[in-house]
Amino acid sequence: MTGTADLVDAYADLDEARPGYAKAEAYFDGDVDEIFASDKIAKMLAKSNLDELDEINFARIPVTSVTDRLHITAITTGDDDADEVIADLIKRNQLTEELPGLHVRACSQGDAYLMVWPDHDDEGNILGINMFVNSAATVRVIYDEENPLVKKLAIKSWCVGSGKDQLIRADLWYEDRIERWAWQGRHRGKQDKWQPYTADGQEAVLANPYGVIPFFHYRTERPYGRPEHYAAYGAQSLINKLVVSHASNIDFQSLPQRYGLIDPTVDQSGTQTADGDPAFPYDDAADPEDPLNPSQLRNDPGELWLLQGLKGVGQFEAANPDTYLKPFDRYVKAMAQVTSTPFQEFDSTGDAISGEARREARASLTARVQARQRSFGATHSDAFECALQMLGIDDVNVSVRWQPADYRDDTEGWSTVDAKIKAGVPRERALIEAGCPPELVEGWMSALDDDAELQRRVELLTSIGTAVQALGAGVQLGAINEAQVAALLEKVLGAATDLGDSEVNR
Repeated sequence: MTGTADLVDAYADLDEARPGYAKAEAYFDGDVDEIFASDKIAKMLAKSNLDELDEINFARIPVTSVTDRLHITAITTGDDDADEVIADLIKRNQLTEELPGLHVRACSQGDAYLMVWPDHDDEGNILGINMFVNSAATVRVIYDEENPLVKKLAIKSWCVGSGKDQLIRADLWYEDRIERWAWQGRHRGKQDKWQPYTADGQEAVLANPYGVIPFFHYRTERPYGRPEHYAAYGAQSLINKLVVSHASNIDFQSLPQRYGLIDPTVDQSGTQTADGDPAFPYDDAADPEDPLNPSQLRNDPGELWLLQGLKGVGQFEAANPDTYLKPFDRYVKAMAQVTSTPFQEFDSTGDAISGEARREARASLTARVQARQRSFGATHSDAFECALQMLGIDDVNVSVRWQPADYRDDTEGWSTVDAKIKAGVPRERALIEAGCPPELVEGWMSALDDDAELQRRVELLTSIGTAVQALGAGVQLGAINEAQVAALLEKVLGAATDLGDSEVNR
């Protein structure tokens, strides 16, 4: 029996996409080989192990600048019983640690998957729901040709063993069944050696009692994603080349190559000094630094060297470091431009800019973070709703809340909020636009009796923002350290919170 058309096509699609995922992972991890102008240069650098130099990897920054701002604050349904089940799912599957890794994998490769499937006992009873992160190199969802919003099937493929004993496993997941296949040996596209897999004692085709394809697709684009740092590949390759080339040049700057010019007009017949023995021209036994060495050439201040037969000496100048450093900076800037990532993410030591200017510079990045929150949040909701349905909990809608993509925590930001409210912008809208979570704003509004109390709190936050800015300047001047600032702010913020709560409760 040979593989079905769905199996052959799905495996070919998965296998064709793997090199792109491997490349994206290599650039994210900094494991990219340098591009050499010639084999001779490659061999020369290999002699000094410079071909294995750990790269200065900037290409991961367009990814981490997004994922560092993807923080889930709550996954809820509004139903206490369902929320308790979700909390158990998160604990069972260690999702507090796994989901951030899923976000990184999806952003660094463009695609990632979360598998949701029950764990059964021998009698078929559900022991719990497993929610496992899967790489796009092993899983691929195939969408319907007529309706790209509908999953046609999913393939999961992996290898067992190696060499002649290698076994390629591939499972096809449909809404009504699971087909299990195996290929013995190395896969070759022109052959068809797929066979039904029954080696574990189960049938080759199993029923899918839940009616869903349990792989949930996290992606940066549709139908398949593109790595956040895809446009950074070229700049990073050139940066790697500059780093390796500069490293190979450092030795020549520290210890320049020297030369001596022979004077052909000098008659050296019969000339013999303690610095040379014609019978032993390459005698390595004499150490120039040894005080017993008969050489007249001493490496001491004020010594006079007499060189026989040379009319001049000199040294070859190494390449100017600016040859590498100036293009290096330009390629980093180019990477920031082509990936729409603020340059401050690459270099935080530049000139200080105002909070508003920083927000404008981060506008594109903030929009991208918000897009990932919408896309990943919707997929999280689908995955958890599927898990709840497998446990018999229906008719619930899972809501995923995120930490704001851009939060205004400086003096300028809160002054803007204050000005908006005074100009007539609704209070809730002004606070949400400042980055306050909607649920927090809702709590504030329900606890406030009048606009005066809201105004007082906004002014309090503005004052705290001014204090934070001043304390930051104090840290830079060395007048106070970061630990002291953190302790002070904790007390101040705690007092402000207690004051607000006490006033509300009066």
